[in-house]
Amino acid sequence: MSVSQFTTRHPDQQACPIPFLRGFLGDQVGWKWVVKVAKAKLRWCLARVGHGNGASGRSYSWLPLLLSSLSCHLGLALCCILVLRPGAAYACPSAVFLHEVPRLSRGQRQEMRLFALRMVTAGRQVWEPLPLQLDPLTPEGRLIFAPGTDLSQINHQASDLLTFQSEDFGRPMDVNTPPLPCSSGAIYEVSTAAGVAYLTSCAAMANSVPARFPARVTFDQAHHTLQSRFYRYRFNPDNYMQFASIAFPGARGEWDEVASDSRLLIHADIKNFFTMRFDSRQIVSRLEASRLGPIANLARLSFFLRILLFKVRMSLATDVGFFVDSAHIPMQVDLPVNAYERLNSGSGILYSWHLASAAVVATKTMRMPRLDPALVHMGFKDLAKLGLSYCHGDSCLFNYTVDFHGQQLSMALDLRRSLVEKGFFPMFVADTHKPSEAMGWGLDAEEDTKHIGMYFEVSGLPEGAHPWDFWLRLGAPDQVQLSCPQAVALRLIK
Repeated sequence: MSVSQFTTRHPDQQACPIPFLRGFLGDQVGWKWVVKVAKAKLRWCLARVGHGNGASGRSYSWLPLLLSSLSCHLGLALCCILVLRPGAAYACPSAVFLHEVPRLSRGQRQEMRLFALRMVTAGRQVWEPLPLQLDPLTPEGRLIFAPGTDLSQINHQASDLLTFQSEDFGRPMDVNTPPLPCSSGAIYEVSTAAGVAYLTSCAAMANSVPARFPARVTFDQAHHTLQSRFYRYRFNPDNYMQFASIAFPGARGEWDEVASDSRLLIHADIKNFFTMRFDSRQIVSRLEASRLGPIANLARLSFFLRILLFKVRMSLATDVGFFVDSAHIPMQVDLPVNAYERLNSGSGILYSWHLASAAVVATKTMRMPRLDPALVHMGFKDLAKLGLSYCHGDSCLFNYTVDFHGQQLSMALDLRRSLVEKGFFPMFVADTHKPSEAMGWGLDAEEDTKHIGMYFEVSGLPEGAHPWDFWLRLGAPDQVQLSCPQAVALRLIK
C-alpha cells in the first residue's frame, strides 16, 4: 500500500489546511487509512480567525490593528498552561471529520455511538460504550455554539468534527467477539496507539437508550474556573486571556498551586516614531460563548484593545478546546502591514507568569532557546539562525515542561519554518526583570514578584496571516514520544 502526504480541506471551504497521510483503497470495504500527521497538531479548523474594521464599520489605523492582532492571538495561547498527573500513557484526544466516515454521514447526532471491546473473566468479551463528542462547524470551519438548542436532535453534516479520548479504547475484534449492541449499517474500526474502538450509528436505539456520559471537564463560570480530575485552571476574571492560578491535585485531596498571575506585555519600537508599551490593562478578552460536552469544554473568546479612553472591539475571536488531559488552541498572527517596514528590532510580545516555589525547584526540560537581547537587536535575520536549529523540514518544534511531584505542566509549540525564518519563535526568559532594561520593557524588579515567560520577536514578519499551533501536553511518560493529537487509522469493516 502506497502512503503519501497531501493536504485536504474542510468541506466547502477554501483555506483550512490539515496535513494527512492516507492510503488510497477507494470506498470499498477494506483498509482505508487516515493517519493524522502528529506534527500538524490537529488544527481541526476550529478557529478560523476573522478580522476587519469592526461592527461599526469605522476604519482603524494600522497600529491598533497590528498590536491587537499580535496580542490577542499570542496571549491566548500562552495563558492556557494546563496540568495533568501522569497516568494514561497516551494523553491527548483524537478526532476525525465526519466526511472521513462517509457511510455514517447521515442521521441525528444522538445516533452516533462508539464502543470498546473488553475482556472479562473466563475469556468472555463484553462491549463498553465510550463517550464521544460531535460538534457542528460552519462551512468556514468555525464552531457553531447555538445556545439553547439541543444539538443531539439535529442531523449531523459532513463538516462536523468527531472527538474522542483514545486511552479509553480496547482490544480488536476476533472470531469469538459478540455482535455490537447496536448498528444500523456501517461499522468503522478506529485504531490508535492506545487501542481500538468501533464507530457506528444506532438509529433504532438512539431514543430508547440515550448515550449519556458525565463531562470530563467542568466550567464554573461564576468563579471563572475550569476543572478536571487532573487540574484546576482559574481565569483572570477581568481578562480571559490570562490565568489567575493553576493547581494540581495534592496527595491529601487539596489543590497545590503551581503557577499564578500571568501577564502580557507588548513592546513596539516604531520606526521614526516613539516606542509604545501595552500591558494587560490595555488588552482585554471576554468569553463570548461556551459549550460543555462529554469530551471537551469548547469556548470562544473575543478581544478588545483599550486606547486612551476608548475600548475598541477588534472583531477578532478564536475557538479553543479544553480536554481532560490537554488543550488545543489554534493560533494565527494576523498583520495588516509589513512589520519589518514599521518596527525596529526588539519589538515583540512577552508572556509571563509566576512559578510557585515548589515548582521552581522541580525538574524541567526545555527545547527552546533562551532570550539573548544582543542577538535580538542584531535583527531578525541573525535571530532566525538560532530558531532554525529547532526545525526539521518545514516544522519547527519548541516545548517547555515542569515535572511537579510527578505531575507535568507542559506546552508544545509547532511553527512553520517560514515563520522562524522571519525571527518569530519562542525564547525562554528565566527572570523577566533581568533583560528588562536591554529590551526596553520597563519592569520594576523592586515592586514585583519574579516571573518567567516566553518572548516572541515580531519585527521580521510580513503582512498577512501566519497560522501556527499550540498544544498543552499533559502527563504522557517521557519514554512515549507521542504528539497531540494522536494519530488515527480508520478501517471500514462493514
